[in-house]
Amino acid sequence: MLRIWETARSEWHHPQLPRPVISTDGSGIFPFDNYRISVREEDLRDPLYLESLFEHLILHYILCPRSLEVAGELALSALKGIKRNDTNFARTIVNIFSDIVIDSFRLERSEYDEQKVILLWRRIAESAESDLDMAVLSFIEKYWSADICGAAETEETRILLQIFAPGVREKSLWRRQCQQMAMVLSPLAPGSLGKEEVRSLEILRGNARSAPLAGLASELEPEEYIRCLDVLGIRGDLKRWYRDQGYRIEIVASRSSRSDTYPTGTSRWRFDDPPSELDVNYSLSMSPRLVPGVTTYRRDRESCGMTPGRSDVPDLLVVLDSSRSMDGHRRGSRTFYATLAAFKAAQFAYEQGAEIAAINFSERFLVQPWCRDLDAVEDVLIEYLCGRTNIPGSRILELVKERKGCLILCITDTGIQNLYTQWDYLKEASSLGRFVLFCIDEKGRDRYVLEALGSLGRVYYINTPEDLISLVVETTEDAYGDAPV
Repeated sequence: MLRIWETARSEWHHPQLPRPVISTDGSGIFPFDNYRISVREEDLRDPLYLESLFEHLILHYILCPRSLEVAGELALSALKGIKRNDTNFARTIVNIFSDIVIDSFRLERSEYDEQKVILLWRRIAESAESDLDMAVLSFIEKYWSADICGAAETEETRILLQIFAPGVREKSLWRRQCQQMAMVLSPLAPGSLGKEEVRSLEILRGNARSAPLAGLASELEPEEYIRCLDVLGIRGDLKRWYRDQGYRIEIVASRSSRSDTYPTGTSRWRFDDPPSELDVNYSLSMSPRLVPGVTTYRRDRESCGMTPGRSDVPDLLVVLDSSRSMDGHRRGSRTFYATLAAFKAAQFAYEQGAEIAAINFSERFLVQPWCRDLDAVEDVLIEYLCGRTNIPGSRILELVKERKGCLILCITDTGIQNLYTQWDYLKEASSLGRFVLFCIDEKGRDRYVLEALGSLGRVYYINTPEDLISLVVETTEDAYGDAPV
């Protein structure tokens, strides 16, 4: 069986895929544990079918969907096409569409490949059990001009032929074709086709949970994003939605390079050379008399760059407003931009080796004390408390006293209702750390409040929430830039 697997790999230039992990319980079924398929004992007597099955499996990982990002795009298209919240049916559509793409590609390759593809689909047709299965098989027969099972032509068959008329080689058409196919097949009951899990390299290698889906997350609201991940068999949540979007935001710490010189050899010292370069001791060791240009020597030196020296890394305290006026977790809201900026700043500080603390406040507040646990910090930042804006100045001061000189990033609007009762705490905290305040909604600001806030440290007044992310990025880059040693 493994010999046939290697033969199938060789047909596609030996892609870097793990060897199947085969187990058996004596029942005549051989599960490939890592690929989530099973081979029956009778299949072993037909090497051509087995080779075709393995090639079909391999092409899922090297052609369609191949990556988790493409699989997510197809899942989104399928959900839009069926127009209902049925992630299992959407998964079926994604798998059927991927099957059509890869085997259409194989079919055009050679007559021998066509023979293997037809053999595989004849076996698949033996277990067809629903109207959806028969509609797909009927379409495939007409599309490939192949004799598979003699399924009757239906209205769905004719529409699918129009959808796939441009072919499957153009990847830019995949999303539209998948969505249109989902619309056509959505009234039909699913059967045996497309029941397996969605296949991608990230899922195969076990790192789907950490693989970024920045393109998908940046298009969708949180609920839509979580449904797409459910189609892929991955647990999605609000925290991952923010994390994935953060991959498109880059923070670069400026590094001050250093250079130094070192001796490399000797050369003649001449009259036009600086006197300070004359190596008297070395010259006298070579001759008892100093004759310029004859017995006088100097040391040659070369310069080289050195690894930038690091200054002390400041710890980071993130103070985030999640009051009602911040509008909640949806694309384009104040909460969205504030939380995304806070996530990115915390992730970068963590990568630089800093300890992080977080306060999420409204009428009540949540606190994560100083730690190196990024998940715990993000759990606090992600909460939406949806009350009035009461800043916990005393708690901020307590955390700052524990890490004097820390960077304090406070993101809020200008409607802090208890500002004057907490003023002394905030003032003392700003004197112990580097206080940076980001005030959203400049239009609603109060002149007297602004004069007071300006004495705390650096204050940014933001008209449009989109500017918040770039300002937080600039502040973080500045704070974690390496000072020369």
